[in-house]
Amino acid sequence: MYSLIIALLIGAGLLLVVQGVNQSKRNRIIIGVAIMMLTLAFFGFMSLWGEMLWFEALGLQRRFWVFLAFQVGTALAGGAVATGITLLIIRSTENRLLRNMALITAAVGGVGWGTQSWSALLVFLNRVTTGMTDPVFGQQTGLFLFELPFYDNLYGLLLYSTIIGIGASIINLLLKEQLTDFHFAREEADAHFTSLLIGSTVLAVVFAGGAVLQAYHLLFSDFGVVYGAGWTDIHIRLPVYLGMAAILVLFALLSLIPSFRRWLSARLAQITSLRAPVLNTLITVWLTIGGIWAVAVLVLPSLMQWLVVVPNEITFEKPYIERNIEFTQHGFHLDKVEERQFPASEILTPAMVEDNRHLLSEVRLWDWRALDAVYKQFQEIRLYYEFVDVDMDRYTFDGSYRQVMTSARELAQENLAPQSQTFVNRRFKYTHGYGLTLATVSDFTEEGLPNLLVKDIPPRSQYPELKVERPQIYYGELTVDPVVVNSDEEEFDFPSGETNEYIRYPGRGGVRMHNLWRKFLFGWKFDGTRFLFSGYPNENSRVMFHRQVRERVKRIAPFLEFDEDPYVVLANGRMYWFIDAYTTSEYFPYSEPFSSREFVEFRNDVQSTGFARRTASDLHGVNYVRNSVKAVVDAFDGSVELYVFEPEDPVIQVWQRIFPKMFKRKQEMPAELRSHVRYPQDFLLAQGLVYAKYHMRDPEVFYNQEDLWVRATEKHYNRVQPVEPYYVMWELPESDRAEFVLMQPFTPKNRQVLIGWIAGLSDGENYGRFLAYKFPKEKRVLGPQQVETKIDQDSFLSGQLSLWDQRGSSVIRGNVLAIPIDETILYVEPIYLRAETAAYPELRLVVVMHGDNMSYAESFDAALQGLFEEHPPAPAGAVVPGVTLGELGEQLNQAFNAYLKALGDKLFEEAGKQLKRLSELIERARQEANRQSEGNERP
Repeated sequence: MYSLIIALLIGAGLLLVVQGVNQSKRNRIIIGVAIMMLTLAFFGFMSLWGEMLWFEALGLQRRFWVFLAFQVGTALAGGAVATGITLLIIRSTENRLLRNMALITAAVGGVGWGTQSWSALLVFLNRVTTGMTDPVFGQQTGLFLFELPFYDNLYGLLLYSTIIGIGASIINLLLKEQLTDFHFAREEADAHFTSLLIGSTVLAVVFAGGAVLQAYHLLFSDFGVVYGAGWTDIHIRLPVYLGMAAILVLFALLSLIPSFRRWLSARLAQITSLRAPVLNTLITVWLTIGGIWAVAVLVLPSLMQWLVVVPNEITFEKPYIERNIEFTQHGFHLDKVEERQFPASEILTPAMVEDNRHLLSEVRLWDWRALDAVYKQFQEIRLYYEFVDVDMDRYTFDGSYRQVMTSARELAQENLAPQSQTFVNRRFKYTHGYGLTLATVSDFTEEGLPNLLVKDIPPRSQYPELKVERPQIYYGELTVDPVVVNSDEEEFDFPSGETNEYIRYPGRGGVRMHNLWRKFLFGWKFDGTRFLFSGYPNENSRVMFHRQVRERVKRIAPFLEFDEDPYVVLANGRMYWFIDAYTTSEYFPYSEPFSSREFVEFRNDVQSTGFARRTASDLHGVNYVRNSVKAVVDAFDGSVELYVFEPEDPVIQVWQRIFPKMFKRKQEMPAELRSHVRYPQDFLLAQGLVYAKYHMRDPEVFYNQEDLWVRATEKHYNRVQPVEPYYVMWELPESDRAEFVLMQPFTPKNRQVLIGWIAGLSDGENYGRFLAYKFPKEKRVLGPQQVETKIDQDSFLSGQLSLWDQRGSSVIRGNVLAIPIDETILYVEPIYLRAETAAYPELRLVVVMHGDNMSYAESFDAALQGLFEEHPPAPAGAVVPGVTLGELGEQLNQAFNAYLKALGDKLFEEAGKQLKRLSELIERARQEANRQSEGNERP
C-alpha cells in the first residue's frame, strides 16, 4: 500500500508537470514538483521519526537531535561556503547556464562534504587540552587529535570549491574564444580575465594553507627509518613546506596589484617572445611553482636521505627514534606498563602445587570449541535455539571465586521450519531466546561432560548466586529482526515437554505503539501493509528493533569502536551484554599505526614456513587507542548504559562535553556488574603486538631490531596458529588473592623459546594494569610450540595419538596454556578425541610439562602428580607398549565384559567408550603378534 501511495503521488506530480510544460502554465509545474518533493520528504521524515522514537525510548533524545542538527547545519554551511567561493571566482562570467551549473555543482559537493565532516566539526568545537606537547611545533597533542582532522576536511572543501570556480572560468574563456586576444596591459581585457585571476589567487591561498597542513602532517611521515618526522623531514621538508606557503601567499598578494600583473606579463613576453596573454602568464607562473614544488618536496629530500642520512642513519635518526618510541608507547597506553623480571625457576615441588591448588583447580581444560559443541548437543534443546560462542568470565558462588565459561541460548528465527517462518511467527510469536549455560572451566562429570552450574529450560542453577530470574533474551547477538511484544498474540516463551509455555512481555523495552500514526509509521519502516493491517498490535504493544547488541550500541555511539565479541553476564538474576568500546585516532603524532596484518612464522620438521593473517582488524590503522568505555545492554529490556573507565582519556572527555548525561562514571556501575568487567582480548592483542617491538627503548637496539618479539605459536585443532590471549586465575607476587588475568606469551623472532609474557588485570582496583614479564636471557624456557614438539616426539604419546587418529576418530589438540606458578611456568594441553559419529569431542588426555619433564593422564590432577613420579601411570583405556599377548588378552577380556555390562545397563555412551577401547586393544594385539612373529623368523 505504501508503494502504491508513493506511486500515485509521484505520478500525480509528474502529470501536473507535463501538463504545465505542454500548456505553459508555471503554477502547475510548481505544484507538481512540490507534490513530488513533499511525498519524498514525508516518507523520509517517517523513517527519521521512527529513529527518533527509538532514541526517545532509550532516553537519548538529546543525542539524536544534536547529531541531526550538526549534520544538517554542517551540510548547509558546507554548501554555502562552496557556493560562496565559487561565486567569488565566477562573478564576472556572463554565461548564466555555466554559472548556475557551477554553483549547483559546488553546492551539492559542499552539502556532501558537510554530511561527512560534521563529526570533525563537532569535536573541533568541543576540544580539550591534553597536557602533552609535540616535540617539533611545541603544540598540544590536542591540535592533532581534535583540530587537524577538521582542518584537513576544510582544506578539501576549499580546494574543491576553488577548482570548480577555476574550471568554470576556463570553460567560459574557451567558449568566448578569447584566450589569445587579450593582455593584462589592455584595460578592456581585465573584465574577461577577472574570474580566472581571482581563482588563481584563491588557489594560491588554499595551496598555502595545504602546505602548512603538510608541515604538521610530517609528524605522521613514514619517509625515514621510523614513523614520524625524521632528520630529512625536519631539516629539509619542513622548511620547504613553510617556504612554499610563504611564496604562494606572496604570489596571491602580488597578483592583486595591476602594475605587478602588467610587469610580469611584459617580462614573460620578452622571455617567450609571445604577446603574453593572461592565461599564458598564469600557466607559466603555476608551472614554475609546480616545478619548484616537485624539486623541493620530492627530489631534494630523496637525495638528502640517500646521500647524507642513510650512510649515517643511526647518528642522524637517533633522536627521532626516541620520539617515535615515546609517542607510540603513549598512543597505545604502553607508557603505563609495569615491566618485571620473571625468574623462570626450574623448581616445581609438590608443596608448591599444594600451595597453588586454588589456582591450578581453575586451569581451563575445556577448549571453547569443544564446549560449544557440547552445549549445542545437550543444551540447545530445540532447533530454533542457538549458542553463538562461549565466553570466559568469573563468578563467586558457594564461597569460591571460580573461572567459568558461559553462553547465551538465543533464538535463531531462520532455524524455524520453513513452513513456520510466517509473518506472525517472526514478528509476534517467536520473539526471544531463553536462558544461558554456565560451566566451570576444569570440572567434568562421570560421563565426561562439563559440570553445568546453570542448565536446561527453565534454567536450573546449582547455587542461589547463579539463579536466573529473568531468562528471556530479547536483545542479543542473533536478534537482528524487529518484533512486536505484548500484542494480542501470546509470545512463545519456552518448550515444556510436549507443550509450550507462553508469555506477554511485562517490560518497558522497545517503542510503544499506542496510536494509529505509530502503527502507520512502523508499517512503512518494516513490513508494509501486512504490519499496518495486522490485528495483533494493540495500544499496549511495543515494537523492538535494532536489537543486535553490537549494532545497537554502535548506533548510539558511532564515534566509538566496539569490540567484536560481546559477552553475556548473569547478575542479580538478570542477563546483561558487556561490550568493550575504544576511543581511537589516526592523528596522534609520532605514533606508529597498528597493523592488523600479522605474519606467523614457525618451523615444520626441518624447514620454516609461515602465513599471513588478520587480527584485531577493528583497530587497524589507528595510532591512538584507549579502552575508555564499557557498554552494558540489558538482554530483557534493551536499556543501554555507557560507563567511562578511562576518565583521563582526552578523546572521551570531548564526547563527555558533548553528551554529559550519556556517560556514567565507572563508580556508578553496580558492584554486581563491576565484578564482571574484564580486560578485552583485542585490546591486549593490539597492545601486545605493538609492545613486541616497542619494548626496546634503546634507540640503537630498536634500530637494529635486536630484541624483536613475536607471538608464540601452538598446534590448535591440528593446525599451527598464534597463541591467542587467554584468561587464567593468577596471583600477583605481592598478593595472596586469585585474580582474573588475561595473558599473552611471546617468543623471540625466528625462535621458539619463551622470552616473556604480558598480562592485563581485570579485578577491582587492579583493573587496567598492564604487566610485562621478561625471562632471563641466559635461560632456556620452552615455548608452546616446543611443548607440541615434545608431545610429537614422545614414543608412547605419538603412537597413541596416531592410533586414535586411524580408527575412525580425529585427535584434537587444545590450547597450550602457560600457567605461572610462583616463579616458574607450567604448561598444560588438553587432548580431545572426536569419533566420526559423535557430535562433540571428548577429553581423553591432559598433558602437563615443566621444563623437560612431561606427564600425561586422563585427568589434570593425575597428570600433575605424574610429574613427581619416576614412571607416571598411563591413562586408563590407553594401550601400554611392551606388554605381552597374554596381558593384552586379559585387557581384551576386561574391556569386552565392561562393554557388555554397559550395554546391559543401557549406558550407551559408556558402551561406546569401551567399544573404542576394545578396538584399540585388538589392533595392539595384532601389532604385537606380528612383531613376535617377525622376531621368531629371524635366524
